[in-house]
Amino acid sequence: MATPKTKTSKVWDHFILDNVKKVVKCNICKGDLAWHGSTSSMMEHLKRKHVGVLEDDSTRPKRSCASPTAMDQYLQRKRPVPLQQATALTNSILTMLVKDMRPMSMVDGEGFREMIRQFNPEYILPSRTHFTHLMEKKYEATLLKVKETIKEVKSALTLTADVWTSRATEAYLGVSCHFISEDWEMKTLNLATMPLEERHSGVNIMTWLEEVIAKYDILPTKIKAVVHDNGSNIVAAMRMLEEKHGWASVRCSGHTLQLIVNNALKEPSISRAVGAARHLPDQWVLLEELTQGLQPFQCATVYLSGQEYATASCLPQLVKGLQRSTQQTRFETGAGKAFLASAEKGINERWGCLNTISAEKENPIVLSASLDPRFRKLKFMGAEDGTRVQGTIEVLAIKEVRGSEIQGCERVQQQRVSVPGRGDKSALDNLLQSDTDSLSEEEDESHEDQKLQMARSEVQMYFAEPAIHKKDDPLRWWRENKGRFPVLSKLARSFLCIPATSTPSERIFSVAGNICSQKRASLSGDHDIECREAEADVAGTTMAIYTVRAESDDPDGPGGRFADVGVVLEGVEVLHNLQIQALKLKLLR
Repeated sequence: MATPKTKTSKVWDHFILDNVKKVVKCNICKGDLAWHGSTSSMMEHLKRKHVGVLEDDSTRPKRSCASPTAMDQYLQRKRPVPLQQATALTNSILTMLVKDMRPMSMVDGEGFREMIRQFNPEYILPSRTHFTHLMEKKYEATLLKVKETIKEVKSALTLTADVWTSRATEAYLGVSCHFISEDWEMKTLNLATMPLEERHSGVNIMTWLEEVIAKYDILPTKIKAVVHDNGSNIVAAMRMLEEKHGWASVRCSGHTLQLIVNNALKEPSISRAVGAARHLPDQWVLLEELTQGLQPFQCATVYLSGQEYATASCLPQLVKGLQRSTQQTRFETGAGKAFLASAEKGINERWGCLNTISAEKENPIVLSASLDPRFRKLKFMGAEDGTRVQGTIEVLAIKEVRGSEIQGCERVQQQRVSVPGRGDKSALDNLLQSDTDSLSEEEDESHEDQKLQMARSEVQMYFAEPAIHKKDDPLRWWRENKGRFPVLSKLARSFLCIPATSTPSERIFSVAGNICSQKRASLSGDHDIECREAEADVAGTTMAIYTVRAESDDPDGPGGRFADVGVVLEGVEVLHNLQIQALKLKLLR
């Protein structure tokens, strides 16, 4: 029986020859065919039993046994990625590391490198050291950019400060800066993420804050206020800074709200009832009451934590709305009534002096509210106090006019000195001087009096106009009306930039609500700090939930973790956005 010496036919791709049994086995159906030394029976089998197999074989490219030509080798040779494209790829990886807060060691991971090879085999991934160097350069560029931005700001600045401890038990001080641009847009810049190796005393915190503003060439006189939490150490630091530089101390309203809610939930009758409600179905009535009672506080916290609109100016009216809410809400259970009573007491104790007005000390929150056209009627305070606020605004407007006049005179004096021949008067100058020349100083004084009177009229006209709707944007209103109120618009730009909470500095450590991962938390030293600060140039964050700090040794101090308000009451649904918006307008009423 003949045997195939060389299996050149394509049918042998689908059959196996058994020389002992003199049969061929089909690889597709495993059937046996008699072997007679010819492939015709196998060909016929494929045509009848396995239609299409031969057609598929005919479409396959024929193998070539010839050696590759020089042209083939050239075409198959790996060519490097063009420099411009390689730079773009490297920068995109750096942006990912910074924006997503990933450790530099990520580029050393085999899985990451394999992924990059699949995306672009010709791209050579740089080393971890190279990315560290690029990140340092990006930080320096961002630092210069922030310095230039702050230098161009003509109005006052507000700072927020927060102390935070990482999973690696390393303490940091986060500082952010806030101002209103020439286009009347709220702007936020991250200034520092400082490692704190020394004791967090009031004196040290004061020194650290002064070092931050010195780093960015910010004059202390340009700082209007600092927003911070209720921790005793940072409160002590702000007391010293207020005496030294005149910076207004503004306590974080979000932290204050959290303390009010936490203290109310710690009432013995409430804590026992909440514990029982997790096991007794009939206690769901209490949970529903507490959910209703917590809704105004959730709404106020979310609204006051905003970063792209004026918030501090809303605080007096929101506090008034919270007081009204606790007084008008009616609960059936004793625990629910105890919650309302404790919450109302906390509001009165912590914000009882919110609307205090005195000639010795400015109240930045009330002044901010008065310069917000939504609240300029000052309905949250008595008529007598409202009159005093208007008087304070008038005094500030006059100071603003006189300050502008002094700066203008200094510029004119410098120009006169720089002009040749305009030095001291000679004897000839005195002879040529006319009688009317001596009246120039009197004319200047008269001109100043006119400006002061215009400033007073501007204040009176502003407060005489009706308030705009609560849903309207006060910054947009000032952008459209700054020509009518040139002096007050400068004051508004300085006061409306004050945030109601210190959450912007807290977001440095919790971008988009994500606490640092363990790998990222393990980073130490300047690289992690620089990565966080460079992050301000590429990432924006928003806050959308009510946060509750974990308890610490200092009951009024900063906590180390964040949690949703949902953990307080298990199984309770979170409010819909429309409900929150409706409640917000009700609180601002």
